[in-house]
Amino acid sequence: MFSTIKIKQLKFFNFLTTKKTINSFLLNFFGLQIFRYLLSKFIYFLLGFFYSEKKMQKYYKNGYLMIDKFLSEEKFLKIKEEFNNIIEKEKKGRNTYAQNYLEKNSSINYILFEFEDNNENKILYPELYSLYKDKKIYNFFQSAERKKKVMLYMRLERVITNDQLKNDANSHWHVDTFHNTHKAWVYLTDVKKKNGPFNYLKGSNRLSIRRLIWEYYNSIKNSIDKDFTAFFTDKNLSKKLEENKIEFDCEKNSFLIANTHGFHRRGDAITGQIRDSVSFYTRENPYKFF
Repeated sequence: MFSTIKIKQLKFFNFLTTKKTINSFLLNFFGLQIFRYLLSKFIYFLLGFFYSEKKMQKYYKNGYLMIDKFLSEEKFLKIKEEFNNIIEKEKKGRNTYAQNYLEKNSSINYILFEFEDNNENKILYPELYSLYKDKKIYNFFQSAERKKKVMLYMRLERVITNDQLKNDANSHWHVDTFHNTHKAWVYLTDVKKKNGPFNYLKGSNRLSIRRLIWEYYNSIKNSIDKDFTAFFTDKNLSKKLEENKIEFDCEKNSFLIANTHGFHRRGDAITGQIRDSVSFYTRENPYKFF
């Protein structure tokens, strides 16, 4: 009896978590998802009074910030060497910590390595471990979240383009969730149009009536249609986004941080092209103040 009540309580309070959607037509019809969206924006606004960096003002407004020549040349080369060692070990199946996502019928070969905070990685890959603990990167995420403490994760990513059929999800316009959330990349290869640069709609991270309507419509449709992907755009909206997108062509050793609550996608790449990066991400509860 107690466990049943506890489970019901947990389900009821899902709206105060990072859960992307609430699977209830009635609650969504009466605007629960809109309430979650507005409440998260309001709390983020309030947090700005306590923790808001002047250097991040353009980030708060536009949803992205890019820095060239982020690392020293010496450190960059050492990190790239360790990155390649991990990828090669993973390809040969000798690295038990690596995860290789080879999606069947996918337009990409996506090799990733979740870099864990442990002694083995600290000893074997000291430069990558140092990057994981880099205070400058952590400070960017603190400022982006407007919180003193954030849970930051790091992964190594190699994206190899198999074809131009665009049948991998991230190549389509989408948002990650209904609230502000952040990702960053240190690029180890040049990122040009040919190898799929990051695409973003400037300012789409901010509160807007159009986004409010879009969230409401998607929340209702998602509660009716189990196959509906709530955070992906339809053809008409995708076309509009393509007309106003920013495409981030950048040199290797560039740092890019983006609010992936805004509309974004992986750019279209030419077959055989490779994009290497070290990525960072967090998914903090939007309703927690500090």
